[in-house]
Amino acid sequence: MRKFLVTLIVLVFAAWLISLHPRVGLAVYDAVGAIEAKLYGFEKSFVRIDDMEMAVYERNNVNAQETVILLHGYTASKELWLRFANQLNERYHVIIPDLAGHGESGYFSGWSYRASAQADRIAQLMETLDVKRATIIGNSMGGLIAANFAIMYPLKTNKIVVFNPAGVTPPEPSETEQMFARGESPFEIDSTAEFTDFYELTMAQPPFVPDFVLRGMALRYSERKSNYAHIAQDFRFHDQLDNRLGLIRVPTLIIWGDQDRILSPSAAPVWQRGIRQSELYIFKGIGHMPMVEVPQKAAQRVIEFLEN
Repeated sequence: MRKFLVTLIVLVFAAWLISLHPRVGLAVYDAVGAIEAKLYGFEKSFVRIDDMEMAVYERNNVNAQETVILLHGYTASKELWLRFANQLNERYHVIIPDLAGHGESGYFSGWSYRASAQADRIAQLMETLDVKRATIIGNSMGGLIAANFAIMYPLKTNKIVVFNPAGVTPPEPSETEQMFARGESPFEIDSTAEFTDFYELTMAQPPFVPDFVLRGMALRYSERKSNYAHIAQDFRFHDQLDNRLGLIRVPTLIIWGDQDRILSPSAAPVWQRGIRQSELYIFKGIGHMPMVEVPQKAAQRVIEFLEN
């Protein structure tokens, strides 16, 4: 009877922690990401890039023939690419960094968060890891960075793939783009309720996330609110591509979810018209992050493009 009571008390205490403390949810979120990375064969390291240490997941093997570098979007982190990256076979040397100001790479107010500065850091990362050329794949802000990288470093770029990329003025602004025009930002979070609304914006078919984990993620966003505001000012108003898409001279795959509420799908044809060697693929019923919502299908489409 005594053991039963002790067990019951422990379980009740654990349930209380889960229900009341967002940091428990945050710890679970981070732990699941680390476990997934290990299961998929990724090793984490911290690579010195000038005055910062960039957190990186990397998977390489003796059969690798091509390097792909996966760039996450604004306020996201390297973990969002893991299930997509797991679909890539041994042919690919896969590198997934946390961009400056995000994830475990840290934030410093003196750094630049412009797409060109982030592209420079990717070039330095490649040099440090002894990678001569790579295919750069980016989502949202990461797509803007990938496009700038292709313009700045054409000899280091095999191809680029952009998922729902930022950087072009859409003919029909999205719900979020209209909010930005009013001086509002759904990315700057103060409460769990605001984060829940934001999370619903990001994906049409989001993977299941327990409520206590969502509360933990909301806490992280609220703690980094001022950092994210600074990052947005840098990347949203510099190195845009409206008049520069024609400078991208490498084969490009543009992928968009037709239910994207963050960046308008109406920009997709603008990208395709602007880049001479480009293909466009639209996912029906998918939102801002196809590589998270349908990782297997998204990876299959990318592999077809890379191996063509």
